[in-house]
Amino acid sequence: MSNKEVASNEGLIMLEKLFESSGEGIMLFNGTGEVVMANPRAREMFGYKDAELLGEKVEKFVPKKSKKNHETYRNQYIKKPEPRRMGIGRDLEGLKKDGTTFPLEISLSYMQHDNKQLVVAFITDISVRKENEKKLAEQRKKLEEYTTELEQKVKARTSELEHMNLGLQSQIQERKLAEEALKQSLEDLKLAEQEILKSLEKEKELGELKSRFVSMASHEFRTPLTTVLSSANLIAKYTETDQQRSREKHIERIKKSVQNLTNILNDFLSIEKLESGAQKVELIEVNVQELIKEVVEEMEQNIKKDQKILIQGTAPAIETDRHILKNALINLISNASKYSNEGTEIIIKVDTESNLNIHIIDHGIGIPKTEQQNLFGRFFRAGNATNIQGTGLGLNIVKKYVHLINGNISFKSEEGEGSTFTISLPI
Repeated sequence: MSNKEVASNEGLIMLEKLFESSGEGIMLFNGTGEVVMANPRAREMFGYKDAELLGEKVEKFVPKKSKKNHETYRNQYIKKPEPRRMGIGRDLEGLKKDGTTFPLEISLSYMQHDNKQLVVAFITDISVRKENEKKLAEQRKKLEEYTTELEQKVKARTSELEHMNLGLQSQIQERKLAEEALKQSLEDLKLAEQEILKSLEKEKELGELKSRFVSMASHEFRTPLTTVLSSANLIAKYTETDQQRSREKHIERIKKSVQNLTNILNDFLSIEKLESGAQKVELIEVNVQELIKEVVEEMEQNIKKDQKILIQGTAPAIETDRHILKNALINLISNASKYSNEGTEIIIKVDTESNLNIHIIDHGIGIPKTEQQNLFGRFFRAGNATNIQGTGLGLNIVKKYVHLINGNISFKSEEGEGSTFTISLPI
């Protein structure tokens, strides 16, 4: 099997795994609205098995009350496609095979394949959220009823007390207790309402992150896949022996594109482990100097042409998680290379003034002052880096990694002059 075929197969296998294992429903439609692909989650949502969905019109999954204008909306989107969310300001429903419906959210994107335009739909079943909203409404109704009932009881008891002289003191005390009970009940119900509102707010935030992911992923996946496809087509045209250099150039492009896809998937997997608490910390004594040398040897194969990595200073052995620290260093050195020109130096400087400080210094494009406060946010890309491939997740992951091993990360940067990122760890 040729290098071209191996690289292409690796990229396809990774994309297939992401497609098949996604917790969201993913469906691809052609220009006439027919299903060309659907992942297991999408089939499960709509109650279909295996290939039953293929060839079906998108209107088959739209309830009768919404079908009237759907074809018009679909044709308008095909003429002017863009990543966006459907149903803003109104409720959407999907029609299952058995005729029942369920609430959903849809984020749309598009892609080109074999000179054909495909629409990609990311589908989320929001039945749980709707159930939470229903419970919140019921809680509010119960709160109002309970409040009215208690107020009536307090008023009735007060009226009773006004017509009674015997046991006046004890009756007053009872009234106070009833008021305290009412106050406590209102506070408990208010706390319950706040918890439900927090849950809904968190889900709303997650929905916004998914929309940003759809927009980012549609671009970041499309770029390397387009490179793989164009290079594969060009290689097929180089059939002569003396064209080997041209073939090798495009094979190298395919390899780099597959590596880009691998890096993107690794970022998503790292974020998932960190957010779910699955990332464990194993503290052992680590020779940091040897670890830095190991990272440099690995990265020298992946940095830009004629770039050099220099080590200054000596690091002691400390108790930390070797795997987490290594991943953080690889990410920062990779960024230093990515955002610097060929032939430049990347410096790893170590000092032990109060903590163990590892400085990663580059002379690249730097970060604009007005955007530095957002640098560690998820999916953030500085304005001067939009033409450089990346997910905007790397520094967010590094910050979480460093905090896991009781460290801190900081940076200094000047646009056009370079950046210095510093990891500080307790000795």
